[in-house]
Amino acid sequence: MSDILHRVGIKSTPKKVFEAISTIKGLSHWWITDTSGNARLGGTILFGFADMKVVELKRNKLVKWKCVRGPKE
Repeated sequence: MSDILHRVGIKSTPKKVFEAISTIKGLSHWWITDTSGNARLGGTILFGFADMKVVELKRNKLVKWKCVRGPKE
C-alpha cells in the first residue's frame, strides 16, 4: 500500500500549525468537528470516518499518523 503525504503551503508560524494538527482542539477546528481521542504520541485520534494512531511527533516540525481504522482505499 502506498503512503499518503500531504504538503500544504500556508502563511503561519510552525508553532500555530503544529498546535492545529497535533491537538484534539486544533483538529476539531481545522479538519472535522467530530474529533476526539488522544493526540499524544502512541494515542489514537478518532475522526468519525477513520482512526489514526499518533506514531511520531516533533514539536513544531512533524506530525505522523498511521490509519488503524477507515475505508480500505
